[in-house]
Amino acid sequence: MMPTLKVASWPWLLRHEVRLQWRAIGGARLWLVGAFGGLLWLAAHAAAWGLLRGLDMVSLPSLAIILFGAGTWLVITLMFSQAIILSVSALFDRGDLDLLLSSPVSPRTVFTIRGLGIAVSCITIYFLMVTPFAHVGAFTGHAKLLAIYPAMISIGLLVASLGMLLTLTLVRLIGARRARVAAQLIGALVGAAIFLMSQIQNMLGHQTRDHIMAAMKHAAEPGGVLAADSFIWFPFRAFLGDPIPLLSVMVLGVGGFFLVTHLTYKRFLSGTQESVTGSANRLAAPPAAIALHFQRGRAGFARSVLVKEWRLIWRDPQLIAQTFLQMLYLLPLVFLVFRNSDAVGYVLPGAILLASTLAGSLAWITVAAEEAPELIGCAPVSLLRIRWLKVLAALIPVWLFVSPILIFLLTKNIYWAAIFLFCLAGSTTSAGVIQIWYPRTGDRKNMKKRGQGSMLINLVEGFSAFGWSGAAYALMQWPSPWAWLALVALLFALLGPAGAWLLGKSRRSEMTVT
Repeated sequence: MMPTLKVASWPWLLRHEVRLQWRAIGGARLWLVGAFGGLLWLAAHAAAWGLLRGLDMVSLPSLAIILFGAGTWLVITLMFSQAIILSVSALFDRGDLDLLLSSPVSPRTVFTIRGLGIAVSCITIYFLMVTPFAHVGAFTGHAKLLAIYPAMISIGLLVASLGMLLTLTLVRLIGARRARVAAQLIGALVGAAIFLMSQIQNMLGHQTRDHIMAAMKHAAEPGGVLAADSFIWFPFRAFLGDPIPLLSVMVLGVGGFFLVTHLTYKRFLSGTQESVTGSANRLAAPPAAIALHFQRGRAGFARSVLVKEWRLIWRDPQLIAQTFLQMLYLLPLVFLVFRNSDAVGYVLPGAILLASTLAGSLAWITVAAEEAPELIGCAPVSLLRIRWLKVLAALIPVWLFVSPILIFLLTKNIYWAAIFLFCLAGSTTSAGVIQIWYPRTGDRKNMKKRGQGSMLINLVEGFSAFGWSGAAYALMQWPSPWAWLALVALLFALLGPAGAWLLGKSRRSEMTVT
């Protein structure tokens, strides 16, 4: 039974924040996952016992400190990316700040608790991963590892304060509406940067990689910027219980959080008002300043639908961040194709798979997540035609993004370019066709949960994407005897649209009647 907390006290508000975060990721359905995670957490204690028993923590090798220090910065970067996204949600998407700020609770308290909620959400998963080492260390002669607790909490407070500060700064510089888009994109970029860094060796030439490695090796020597005793590795050394690094991290974390929450809460209030009522610039624009242009004919209608869909996507920061993140995953493949023609047979299937996935996400946004289906349905135009135009609006950005690969292939090998064009057109078109032949409704705010619907339609989409990718790989092997497997792959690829046609027959009938 949960303890009774005083209403409007900071523990009461913090429990409210944690409860909202729990509901956002699944709520009661996560109890089973939590039970399984608890078993893994206990197993992690056994693993920590095996690693720490007999280990001399006083004289760790310099290479170990550098590697684990880099891993710590990787985790901090991921936490910072999450803090930015959560800060945007706390300021713009939650929708309860106007209610909280009109209550007899101090606005500074509301802002502070909101920041603590962000910090708790950022550190939870990593906290569970490292605390077994603190517990085991207390019984294996490494009691200093208990410093993991204050160090992790301080880092969580620091990234939360930085995420809130960045969001509020953007609100002040460019307004609430643009700040929402910019912060979402920055959060996505920070997360994607880690993936891009892991692929840097494929994106750079051999000489460039050798120069970078030589420079890093020199910097890691004693007295260098990346040496084991450098202040850069203070976060990891704070976990080890070193006094100066631990004190530094705690001062930065707790002090930074205190300064941000006590000095910027007024900016938080004004940013909240802008997010609720709209920016002053937007309200000041008179309706007469907006010029509407409609064109007659089929071409004019098609243009209007395409522009409308692109504008709706552009105005939604969450969609921009998620789709932009998927596009970033294509960059290493593009660089690899440009730098190494021998890798084309392995890279192109991956590019087609990612393009198909991105096309499916955008097609779901334009077709399934239509915000005014009743208005579209009563328009004096064929509903099927509108849906095809919506699919085209989803496919054109994908085609434009991967067009450099096609142009490059045309200068190298016409056969490769023809295969890529054929499979790209087939995979992306199939992704759009599935959304038309298996009509469904959804909320674009829950795009991440679109796969939690029908398991069959998820399999259908997977068959189509992997089928076209496999067909591209098999055709690239021509005249190898294994090229005939392209027929099998194409069969799987066509199972996607065919399955959507059969499974969605009743859905299409219902929507036609409606």
